[in-house]
Amino acid sequence: MDIQWQYTINEIEAVFDPTPDWDFELIQLDVGSLGYRASEALYPGLAIRYETMAKPLRSLQQLKKKGFFAGVILTSSKPVLWKGCEVSDDLALVFGNTDHDMVLPAQSVVLTIEIDWYLAHAAGLAGLEPGLWQCDPSEIRAFIDLCDALARRQGQENPCQSAQQAACTKVMSRFLAMLLRPTQTRPSRQYGIMSKAEEFANRLGWCESVAIDSLADAIDVPRRTLHRSFKELYGMGPQGYLRLVRLHMFREALLTGDHTGIADAALGAGFQHFGRAAQYYHKQFGELPKQTLRRSLGS
Repeated sequence: MDIQWQYTINEIEAVFDPTPDWDFELIQLDVGSLGYRASEALYPGLAIRYETMAKPLRSLQQLKKKGFFAGVILTSSKPVLWKGCEVSDDLALVFGNTDHDMVLPAQSVVLTIEIDWYLAHAAGLAGLEPGLWQCDPSEIRAFIDLCDALARRQGQENPCQSAQQAACTKVMSRFLAMLLRPTQTRPSRQYGIMSKAEEFANRLGWCESVAIDSLADAIDVPRRTLHRSFKELYGMGPQGYLRLVRLHMFREALLTGDHTGIADAALGAGFQHFGRAAQYYHKQFGELPKQTLRRSLGS
């Protein structure tokens, strides 16, 4: 489908507004503007969305509200990873009260549907097990084609309410028809190693002085194995990735005002050398910490 993108967002913190309905953490895995683009078609009780990004992204999300949210990968430049495991094109992801930790390569295109709780419950969608589901390839194609047709139709006409309700019913029926069974995908070994490394770094306050040898010893893996695990998951070694986490923590503190000054925000994110932190920050986000703070204060 030739998607007509409706809007673009270049700053990662602006992609999703903070809400009690979702727990989420986003880490941009490359420098520069995020280049998030989205397009949506809205029907009563149903939202069909297409999303893509110019930069790779790690997305950790958990749906907490009553409602139904699911997605399929339309295209990707590299394999999409779910907890370190490749997501093939015959899988669908059902969100829910389970952590979904995904790596989306640059230029991935994702189709999602969001359905009102009452409609989803009546159709039998609300009780689906969260996680990855194996799908019938022909049925998943029919589901995608239906969503594409509805997205085009809404842009061309204003259907009556009964037609809109019928469209929602068709989407729910098609989605159910394509599902075969939930997969029992376990997190990869590399993901397990990364998780232990993150847990250890978190206990130490993400301090940048922690040596990689010390990190590898703490989680009882060879340094080479640790480096390879991060490289396969995020395209960079553990030092580079943990620095990215610190930079995003630094930026969040500046944007939310959870600090008493720029230096304190950097220190709270684990940086010990403010000048070096500011250089990393500028390279990653395209602005200096003081510029971010100035924007957050509206000055």
